[in-house]
Amino acid sequence: MKNRLAATLALSLLAALQVPALAEDKPYVTNEHGLDRRNMDLSVSPCVDFYKYANGGWLARNPVPSDQSAWGLSSEVRERNYLLLRDILDEAAAAKAAAGTNRQKVGDFWHTAMDTAAIEKQGAQPLAADFEAIAKLSSPADVAARIRLEQVSGDSSLFGLGVQPDLKDSTKYLVYAVQGGLGLPDRDYYTRTDAESAKLREQYAAHVAAMLQLVGDKAEDAKKAAADILAFETRLANVSLTNVELRDPANFYNVKTPAEADALTSRFSWSGLFGDLGLAGLPNFSYAHPKFFAEMNAAIGDLPVATWKSYLRWHLVHSYAPFLSDKFVDENFAFYGKTLSGSRELRPRWKRSIDQTSASLGEALGEVYVERAFPPATKKRADEMIENLRGAIRTRLSALPWMGDATKKQALGKLSTFVSKIGYPDKWRDYSALSIDRSSYAANVRAANIFELRRNLAKIGKPIDRGEWGMSPQTINAYYNPLMNEIVFPAAIMLPPFFDGAMDDAVNYGGMGGIIGHEFMHGFDDQGSRFDAKGNMQSWWTDEDRKQFEARTGKLVDEYSGFVAVDELHVNGKLTLGENIGDLAGVTMAYHALQKALEGKERKEIDGFTPEQRFFLAWAQVWRRNYRPESLKLQVNTDPHSPSNYRVMGPLVNMPEFAAAFHCKAGDPMVAPPDKRADIW
Repeated sequence: MKNRLAATLALSLLAALQVPALAEDKPYVTNEHGLDRRNMDLSVSPCVDFYKYANGGWLARNPVPSDQSAWGLSSEVRERNYLLLRDILDEAAAAKAAAGTNRQKVGDFWHTAMDTAAIEKQGAQPLAADFEAIAKLSSPADVAARIRLEQVSGDSSLFGLGVQPDLKDSTKYLVYAVQGGLGLPDRDYYTRTDAESAKLREQYAAHVAAMLQLVGDKAEDAKKAAADILAFETRLANVSLTNVELRDPANFYNVKTPAEADALTSRFSWSGLFGDLGLAGLPNFSYAHPKFFAEMNAAIGDLPVATWKSYLRWHLVHSYAPFLSDKFVDENFAFYGKTLSGSRELRPRWKRSIDQTSASLGEALGEVYVERAFPPATKKRADEMIENLRGAIRTRLSALPWMGDATKKQALGKLSTFVSKIGYPDKWRDYSALSIDRSSYAANVRAANIFELRRNLAKIGKPIDRGEWGMSPQTINAYYNPLMNEIVFPAAIMLPPFFDGAMDDAVNYGGMGGIIGHEFMHGFDDQGSRFDAKGNMQSWWTDEDRKQFEARTGKLVDEYSGFVAVDELHVNGKLTLGENIGDLAGVTMAYHALQKALEGKERKEIDGFTPEQRFFLAWAQVWRRNYRPESLKLQVNTDPHSPSNYRVMGPLVNMPEFAAAFHCKAGDPMVAPPDKRADIW
């Protein structure tokens, strides 16, 4: 659902990062197996800066490649993935398989993505009919009709519309309508008054004007239109919830009938929209962000139609720029890649095309991927580790001194119902209703968007599909979904060096075990803890226990808010709280699961490190990453994940187990004072 609801309700593990490419000078790539001492900087004390101690050598050898905004372990794994995925796609394109098969669709999609001659010849022609329709708008009623039409065609940028289980009744699906409409990454980019933000808005307006010139506007007309667009988007930003407010799932739940919503937006018919979408008679939906929709309704009446036409044209070309000719791709990259993220060069087309093929036909491509990349033995070992983590969590929850028996009973009941999904779906997605051919890349992307919209809307009135996956198998990521009470680990993140059957338990528990623990404990973070074992948003805590929990997690808010990411920009402790809880709880649970796994075994040193030391080194090396300053600022401003160095050090300063492993003492930077230590799980 336009990412915002999904990002809040399916709490993902890794920050959204551009997929990397090797620079001309070939940055150092670690071996695929286990810990590598060359990655470390042994001149740094582990009790002073454990991130540099564990990763200093790698950080020094791995400057960010010119076509990247950041570079880390997941980047290296993606590089290996790319080569395999390209082989799969080249074979599919050459095969010219029977019409209607997944292989035909994947092959044709890839062919059009790589057919640069056809893409250049077409220019912006794939959008010509849309531009013509927008040019004919002449009244507020026409504008409202166009907004509805864009929702039906899967192209809406003004607001998001999607389907998720009902937050308060997880046995049924509900349509959610959520705020949107902005071209900058977050509403705060419009509202901040500092000089850097003001300059960025000027650069954004210049980019909008440049894009409008590419579709035929004269320079002066484009400049005026861009100023009008920025003013309108600022108006929308001022009534939009902040990224911290959007972390509260209750802010997505405001159920209305379509008739009730119609009465709130006199110029926009929700009943008409749902009729257009094939949902006539829809009993209710979540009119999630009423202030935003009230402003949208007002703007339909008082914003000049000419401004609406400019706004709609801009967002249409913005959405499809990556799939049009080079002049659109280059201008889009100039602002979003260079200015916002700091990348110096555009990534190669074949890698960008793999990303889009995977985004549009994820499970069709994933079905072949897992046959080649995911051995059954990996799934078996992962299942064993998950159950060991579940056991450690059960033991720790049962022994919590600050949580009362009534809340513990509910927590343990929720833990017992967690569903784990490993590798790939039991039932693959049916793409039979999706038509893909070799006529146009942009047309294929649009067809995939419409297919996905209709596939989701078709869920309304049907039983919850508990076998559905929110990520494709080739995605290097993981997530917890509170509405399904499930943890999900795609095949690609179960590969070395995240998880490696050739390595000792200490390394696997420190790497993949910490990630598994992280996802488990999202069920008990500040968001996930608001959902019960059935996935319903309702409290299962006593008032006293909730107060204790918030006091303890409040120490994490204070701790992370004190971290400076770049220049004078601090981490937002409230925005990152859920992920910080997940990191601290995840590595804690994984550590104790390792202790259980080591019972009765010889605790021998390897490469001079004890099992406990190797555990913490593995956790640290998973998060190694170099950033460009622009990328780091973007992450801190918009992402619920903390920068990588603080994902390592932030949890460990709160763990006596870490201090004991490396003989750190009170007063060392890697040891939090007792009154500041976040002692939660």
